[in-house]
Parts: sequence; C-alpha cells; structure tokens
Amino acid sequence: MRVRWVGVTLALVLLGAAAGYGIGVLRQEEPTTVAVAAPVPAQSPSIPVLPTRGYSPDIDYPPLETDLDYKAHKLGDPTYQWRYDVPKGWAPEEVSPLFEVRWRPADEPTIGGYSLRVKLVNEHRTNEEMVAAKLAAVQAIYDDVHVLARTDDMLSFRYRDPDHNTERFNTFTWFTVPGGTLAEFEMSVVGRAVDVPGLDSLRDHVAASIEKLP
Repeated sequence: MRVRWVGVTLALVLLGAAAGYGIGVLRQEEPTTVAVAAPVPAQSPSIPVLPTRGYSPDIDYPPLETDLDYKAHKLGDPTYQWRYDVPKGWAPEEVSPLFEVRWRPADEPTIGGYSLRVKLVNEHRTNEEMVAAKLAAVQAIYDDVHVLARTDDMLSFRYRDPDHNTERFNTFTWFTVPGGTLAEFEMSVVGRAVDVPGLDSLRDHVAASIEKLP
C-alpha cells in the first residue's frame, strides 16, 4: 500500500508542475520597450530675445546726386601741395586750413547730412596699415559697425552714430605719391543710406582727381 501511495503522490506532483508551467506561459507579457529620449521642440525661447534696436530718422534734406559738377582745389602749403576736386557750390569747413578741410553743400545742416573730407597725413604708415588702424578705431568708438568693403587702400563701413542714433555710411581712401610706400593723403565721404549712390559717385570722382603737385 505504501508503494501505491508514493506513486500516486509523485503523479500529482508532476501534474501540478505541468499545470503551473502552462499558466506561466499564458501569463507571459511582451518584452518591455524602453523609450529613447529625443529632443522636444521648445514652445517658447528659454532665453529672452531682445528686439533689434532701431535707428532715429535722418534729417530732411535731399539725397546726394550722382551727376555733380566739380571744381579743382588745393591742400597744403606752397612747398607741399595736393590737388583734388570738390563739387561746385560746396562750402569748406576748415578743420586745419593747410592740412584738413571738410566740404558740404552751403545750405546743408552741419549735422546729419553728407560731406567730403580731405586731409594730409604724416603717420609713417602704409595705406594697408592706415586701413587696419582706422578699422580698429571705429570699432572702439561706434556701435553696430559693419564693414561693407575693404582693400589695401580703402575701408567702407556703416555704423550707428552714438550722439544721434542714426545710421551712417563712411568710406576712407588713402593715397601715396608715385613710387612711394607711405600714405600721405586721406579722403573720406560720409552720409545717410539714401546718399549711398551719390557717395559712391563722389568718392570715385574725387579719388581719380587726387594728385601730388610738383
């Protein structure tokens, strides 16, 4: 009788094990998927973006024309003179009578318009060195300086006038004597955005007229 009960008990144990395995298979879940983190587009900037600072209005004065008539002038003393052209009807504003003069239309306001400036220089620098020095100076003085063109003897840029918050356009050009290496004559034009075509024409004409007199 004991052997028979042992057999019955073993059979019940095996049957229970099989049933448990079947239930485990039925209850097995799908493999767990781990989500991969991905960038989420920001709904609004995390750092405030400041609006672009605007410019103050320019003065109400006619734009610089491109078809001006010119008259020859001289700068320097009788032993050292340069010749250059100036638009007819423009009046001189003498910064230094023999060495630097600014020209503008006779009826133009002294601030906010356009002008031509000529100057004798004696800094013992090449034209290229003058370009580099001028760029460093304007970047230290003005805000929003943007270089528009740069060569070995010319620098053109726009900037924000610190006193009147207006947008200004300025071009400097340097000249040497034939065969020389050092800058001796400086010419610049400045004005508003509306004056740019006229400024380009003025610069080209005056630059072509500049010469050292014997």
